[in-house]
Amino acid sequence: MALARIARSGFGRSGGAIGGYSLQNNYIPKASSLGNSSRGIRTTPHFQFQNAERIAEESESEYEETRYAGLEATKPGEKPRVVVIGTGWGACRFLKGLDTKIYDVVCISPRNHMVFTPLLASTCVGTLEFRSVAEPVSRIQTSLATEPNSYFYLASCTGIDTDKHEVYCETLSNGALPHEPHYFKVAYDKLVIAAGAEPVTFGIKGVKENAFFLREVNHAQEIRKKLLLNLMLSENPGISKEEKNRLLHCVVIGGGPTGVEFSGELSDFIMKDVREQYAHVKDDIKVTLIEANEILSSFDIGLRQYAINHLNKSGVRLMQGVVKEVHRKKMVLNDGTDVPYGLLVWSTGVGPSQFVKSLNLPKSPGGRIGIDEWLRVPSVEDVFAVGDCAGFLEQTGRPVLPALAQVAERQGKYLVDLFNKKIGKQNGGKALSAESISLGDPFVYKHLGSMASVGRFKALVDLRQSKDAKGISHAGFVSWLIWRSAYLTRVVSWRNRFYVAVNWATTLVFGRDNSRIG
Repeated sequence: MALARIARSGFGRSGGAIGGYSLQNNYIPKASSLGNSSRGIRTTPHFQFQNAERIAEESESEYEETRYAGLEATKPGEKPRVVVIGTGWGACRFLKGLDTKIYDVVCISPRNHMVFTPLLASTCVGTLEFRSVAEPVSRIQTSLATEPNSYFYLASCTGIDTDKHEVYCETLSNGALPHEPHYFKVAYDKLVIAAGAEPVTFGIKGVKENAFFLREVNHAQEIRKKLLLNLMLSENPGISKEEKNRLLHCVVIGGGPTGVEFSGELSDFIMKDVREQYAHVKDDIKVTLIEANEILSSFDIGLRQYAINHLNKSGVRLMQGVVKEVHRKKMVLNDGTDVPYGLLVWSTGVGPSQFVKSLNLPKSPGGRIGIDEWLRVPSVEDVFAVGDCAGFLEQTGRPVLPALAQVAERQGKYLVDLFNKKIGKQNGGKALSAESISLGDPFVYKHLGSMASVGRFKALVDLRQSKDAKGISHAGFVSWLIWRSAYLTRVVSWRNRFYVAVNWATTLVFGRDNSRIG
């Protein structure tokens, strides 16, 4: 059994020759076993090293249990296969519109839903339920659940071989599968990389270990549990005043829209629900927002000042500073100031993920996957990229677009039109068959404006197309109505729109739920 386990040991990422994907423990498939002519389910792996071959021969019967599986290349007469990596804004907008009469589609992601990120902060304090901001990907593109050659795979993509038109995947199921991690490959005709980005920590010591991020539903769930736990622990007998103040100090790092909206939601929660349901500690709970420069830097200066004044009135303390290091119960700023905290939420923007960094593909300024004006990845065939993981190459003369939901969504919409109306209609869907196809007009992004809620039925609406342009900007209650109406209409499905509307009404009438579950 030990020999069999060694022979079956899995793949790992490196800068190896197979598209950034290599194999450990001397187990490397030969090129012939992964080539275009044989991209199917392999029953007998080939070995490049004698040691691995000897071990396999000694335990051949045991090895057969876990052969390296995958989807083979499409055959003549079959629909071309589009593989989509990710379930974010760009990926889901593309999946929603893709014509499945022309294409089979395979989606690969470690989560099976799209997160409506603009409303994620509201779930942390119980304004909305978690299911209200999560839309299953099989509802967005029903063929993933119903069509025989379309699939959703709950897995992480660990490498891409652009020469062989294959992606390599890893599934972790917390013990549900007999062999973990479980590895497989998927052959593609066209590949859309929409893998998103990761929170930026700037290499600051202790951030990943002690801070909470706010990018996923499970992040919001953990923040909510921690917030309610600290509220209840602070009422226990024998807790010192100093420890109570620490437990009830909520610190938000980053003055962008996410940090400001979360601070506003916290202040609403404190001023209404904590005062009613945690009367013993209502005067002790505090919120501090720390920003290195200025909050909401992309907004109009008048709106920024309105936000500062409103947050101050709402009890949010604004600090300017740079975090030096983070400990379990306190953080240290660059000027030596100690800031004790009970809850720390880190929202300083996003950057390229480790997966994106590992890919042997052209990179744009900032380290994203480099793309041209048609969202193609140059120097490789049949690969496109959208969203936070992609950026225009310098030679295009275009700036790298901000990591915003509306950018990713617009790119997804453009790309689905490209696939349906250009590539698909001209029979360019198969691998290596779209070189001579005219793709029409390139992608052009026009900013539709920015919005941010600051709490207490107030919001900011900035409809300028750029930071230096002129345009309409407004703040106050009317802006809050516009903010809510706009996001309600942008929620993906009617089911979730109903959930959101009902949650808002329930919170207004009955207050937020403070049950701590889990």
